[in-house]
Amino acid sequence: MVSSAAPLVPGEQSDERAYFAYDLDEERDLSKQTVERGYRHDAMSRPSIGTRIFRSLARFAAVVLIGVGLTLAWQSYGERANEFARTSVPSLAWLLPAENVKKSPEATASSELMQQIRLIAVDVAIARRNFGQLAATQQQIAAAQDQISRNIAALQEAAQETRAQAPSPPAPRAIHPPARIIPQVAPR
Repeated sequence: MVSSAAPLVPGEQSDERAYFAYDLDEERDLSKQTVERGYRHDAMSRPSIGTRIFRSLARFAAVVLIGVGLTLAWQSYGERANEFARTSVPSLAWLLPAENVKKSPEATASSELMQQIRLIAVDVAIARRNFGQLAATQQQIAAAQDQISRNIAALQEAAQETRAQAPSPPAPRAIHPPARIIPQVAPR
């Protein structure tokens, strides 16, 4: 609040309007300002489009840089900030993310070892399954070989039976070609 006392600096003139309340909406109305105050509002009193665009881009860049800075700060000091917030305002601690329990190097090594053991166990289970499939395949092959040997024995028996039952063919006779008579030629 401004008091209606004399000006602080000697020789300074005070404006009476500064001490009286006035309507801000009326003050912002440009059409009333030009009429009441007697000055003309022209395009030169407003910043150019280029200046306004530059200011907007500068504001946007500032906001982006502040956001990037806050993100990097949170990544660097997030745990400390969470701890500080939990200790200083415990009633709002439930809003913060759950605490990550830091593991000791031994716990980290044992967890890595457990992960490797799990992977080995999976590999062993796969190998057992493959060996089981291989054994089943070998049994199927052995059964098929037995069937084939039985079929071959049955065919051999059938061949022997058909040979025994078939009449024996007559013994082949020797066919002699007729003897050639060679005419003798008289000596001359």
